[in-house]
Amino acid sequence: MTISAATPQPFRLTLFGPMRIAVEGKAPAGPRSRKALWLLALLTLRHGRPVDRAWLAETLWPDTDPGQALANLRPVLSDLRRTLASEAPRLQSPKRHTLVLDLTGAQADVAAFDAAISDGAPASLAQAAALYGGPLLEGCSEEWIEAERKTREQNCLRALLTLAEAAMTARDTDSAVRYYRRAVDLAPWRDEARRGLMEALAQSGDTNAALEVYRNFTQLLRDDPRAAPDKKSAALYMRLRASARKQPRPQDPPAASWEQKPSISGYLPHAPTDLIGREEEIREVAARLRRSRLVTLVGPGGIGKTRLALAVAREAAPEHADGAWLVALDALSDGRQVAAQIAGVLGLKEEPERPLLQSLTERLRAQRLLLVLDNCEHVLESCAQIVWPLLRDCPGLHILITSREALKIAGETEWTVPSLTAPNSDHLPMERATRLRTLMGYESVQLFVERAQEVQNGFQLTDDNALPIVQICARLEGLPLAIELAAAWVRAMTTEQIAARLDDRLALLNHVDGQVERAGQPPPRQQTLRATLDWSYDLLSDAERVLLRRLSVFAGGWSLEAAERVCAGPDITSAQVLDVMISLLDKSFIAFGPGANEDQEAAGRYRFLEMTRQYARERLAANGEQEDLRTRHRDFFLELAEDAYAQWWRVDEGKWRRRLESERDNLRTALDWSDQDPQGAEAGVRLANALFPARSGWSEYREGRALLRRALSRADAQHLTTHRAKALFGEAFLAQCQGDYEAARTLFEQSLSIFRELGDTLPIAGTLGSLGDVARHQGDHAPAHAFYTEAQTLYEEYLRILGAEDRTAKTSILNYLGILAYNQHDYASARRWGEQCLDLHRAQDDRLGCATELNNLGNLDRELGDQALAFARYEESFRLFRALDDQRMLLPLKNLARTMCSQGDLAAARAYYEEIMILCQEWGDKATFANGLEGIAAVLLAQDEAAKAVRLWGASQSLRDSIGVPIPPDEQKERDRQIEQSRQALGDAAFDAAWDKGRDLTSEQAIAYALGDAEIDAVFTQESLAS
Repeated sequence: MTISAATPQPFRLTLFGPMRIAVEGKAPAGPRSRKALWLLALLTLRHGRPVDRAWLAETLWPDTDPGQALANLRPVLSDLRRTLASEAPRLQSPKRHTLVLDLTGAQADVAAFDAAISDGAPASLAQAAALYGGPLLEGCSEEWIEAERKTREQNCLRALLTLAEAAMTARDTDSAVRYYRRAVDLAPWRDEARRGLMEALAQSGDTNAALEVYRNFTQLLRDDPRAAPDKKSAALYMRLRASARKQPRPQDPPAASWEQKPSISGYLPHAPTDLIGREEEIREVAARLRRSRLVTLVGPGGIGKTRLALAVAREAAPEHADGAWLVALDALSDGRQVAAQIAGVLGLKEEPERPLLQSLTERLRAQRLLLVLDNCEHVLESCAQIVWPLLRDCPGLHILITSREALKIAGETEWTVPSLTAPNSDHLPMERATRLRTLMGYESVQLFVERAQEVQNGFQLTDDNALPIVQICARLEGLPLAIELAAAWVRAMTTEQIAARLDDRLALLNHVDGQVERAGQPPPRQQTLRATLDWSYDLLSDAERVLLRRLSVFAGGWSLEAAERVCAGPDITSAQVLDVMISLLDKSFIAFGPGANEDQEAAGRYRFLEMTRQYARERLAANGEQEDLRTRHRDFFLELAEDAYAQWWRVDEGKWRRRLESERDNLRTALDWSDQDPQGAEAGVRLANALFPARSGWSEYREGRALLRRALSRADAQHLTTHRAKALFGEAFLAQCQGDYEAARTLFEQSLSIFRELGDTLPIAGTLGSLGDVARHQGDHAPAHAFYTEAQTLYEEYLRILGAEDRTAKTSILNYLGILAYNQHDYASARRWGEQCLDLHRAQDDRLGCATELNNLGNLDRELGDQALAFARYEESFRLFRALDDQRMLLPLKNLARTMCSQGDLAAARAYYEEIMILCQEWGDKATFANGLEGIAAVLLAQDEAAKAVRLWGASQSLRDSIGVPIPPDEQKERDRQIEQSRQALGDAAFDAAWDKGRDLTSEQAIAYALGDAEIDAVFTQESLAS
């Protein structure tokens, strides 16, 4: 089977890399379950051959009873036929118990790949290599895929090596390098591929690149003491290195900025540069961490505590089943935020009226986990108050701390981080080659040379520059940050000039005899770093100094847009910011790396090393710019938050949530400045209010309410303004989410009073509707009806005065009217409003609005008994959300599951709920994940599996308690009925035991159990039999 780019095929399948399907040149609407995709993949890998249905079912559901697996296969097969649409006839069933996929006239990369490999001709092997676009079914973690994936990977590797060897024979080194590089990417640990690449690069004239291949190989293997390049590779390296010494050094090839490491459970960010030396320190601290559950790395700023802690954590991570997690505390301004910072990194949400420390303790009590608390010195007391009870109550927890001073609590092992080894110019070997080799054995010299090579291609240690480099490293006492700053200047100065200027600056710190320490001064090593920073700062241009000072206003990093908006002004224009920032990056004052989430990955983020940030902030304050810059910083993030607030429900809220998540430190800093700024009352109210949807999305109701209350309580924030009314509404909304209806009612009433005073019709109507919801939940039906009626009257009056062109406003009003009618159980009126709203969305080609309204209308159709129409609306809503890649696709997906369940199609319902849980786990939506567990529990109860259902309900309740999200009131009655039915079926003792077992499950165990994990099920079955 060959691929023709010129003639598009009616049916195209791509299995290398992420799976893709094209029918008539377009991607069809995706299936509801990933199992449908894996079924298609299995049939494609065996195309043209009948495949037994029972084998397919057991392969797709290996841990499920064979009969149940076959039952699961039927809705998945229907789902696949629906996805393939006009190409569905390719799925054939020659016999009752078999399936076959006909690929005649179709285009399938894996089928073409297999055919080309089987042919074996050079042209066919080249075609196979071109077809291999990544791992087979990238992202699929099914058990059966590993063998299939490995077979294709090995076939591609053999093809690449064969093609590379043929290219070398033909002296086509460019092609050989290209094939060998791909082979190395496929098999990084294979000597043959690395050696071939080294030979090809050397023959092409790039010996340095060939040597770098070997160095990267040894770096890759360093974590395994038994692994090393084979003798042939080592001999080739020695030969190439000897040859390189006889030639002028060519320009080094560009190196990747971020080294690819094996994935580690937890969160340990990758540094943009390699750690130099420290092998002994890493081993020693890791050993201390095995003996002591609390180790504190102590040392001055710039000594390399953070880099060492990260390296130790990576070394120790495999020993901690629940991962190693770094919590950066440098951006915190208040010790009370430490617990929230730890919880945020661990993905733990606050619970109403429950201390975070208690939640952290319960989360970590049964885990084997390494927690790295970085930069604790400014919140030392708060750290001690958290670390001690965690270690006391969590036996599997180990904590590694970096700080300029120890916590001084029981059980702490204090370990002082030493400087890098530095040479003494008086004790160097006389022979040149021996001297240079000896110097490169010192960590400080290695660091200087590597950082110098990053800014000056071709830089190397020579007999001419050896002495000044020794002087620099010795004078800087082996301080890594100081050495990096000095090395960055080789682009503009010789090493002799750097050494001389550095000596001048350091001399200012000493008395005449150079020995006596002045009273009240910091330790000598800290003075050395300060002198280096002063010296480097003085060498900057005016624009560089201005920007460096102003960038210090950011906390936790910043984007290019933020720097241009906040830091531009007198002495530097917005257009200059990027170029000057790149210059500061080259001089090691700031660092650059990937964004915090996929939406920012392409743009990346900048950050300070903490010592340089503190230094730059001191300079900012000394220059008298601090208040102005903090205000501009606050105003920028206020604008960001208000943009998010305005668009939160109009576009994918998940994207805004991730954007604000990455700016948490900056937003916290902006809120702090609003509190401190005498003129910041209004800005503080606006910012706290703008963040309330995000606080709700993060399930941080308590913190969101506290921030709003703090902003609203300022004496100069009592004016009856729109901003105050909105903030009161926001606090009321969060209180309502917590089930605190009394407080919510009071706050909504205060908000309504201001809106009435201002005569703002739409907010009046919206607040009345919310008051109606609260009264309804409190059982006050007469006041609820009065609130709803007044709100409806206002909306209808407003609708009458809108012009024909005000379609967007009309859709909003119609949507509000529909919601009001629905809450009053007037489903016919609600559907009428909804249909008008949908018509307007379609007229504006507003796919997001259509998706939302279709889901609402489906709810109404279900209430009115029209299940078929409801199902059709939910399906269309789901397809639209999915096409937009909007996380709100979970809403119609949940409704589809409920519809199937009510119609008795339990297999289809379960497939929908499984898809919900898989998506929620991927996106981190814990509330809907809990709903998925409850849905599968309902299915299991209907299948007379009451014990399993109760365990899942126990797991979901535990999750809801941990994130502070109660069951929606409209679902509580049905849940209570199901719980009571289960209790009757099992009896009180068995019910309580199953419930408690479910509460003990982790989220990972819960989803595995819900998806039919045989191992967990067997444990529960054995326990039931034993009892």
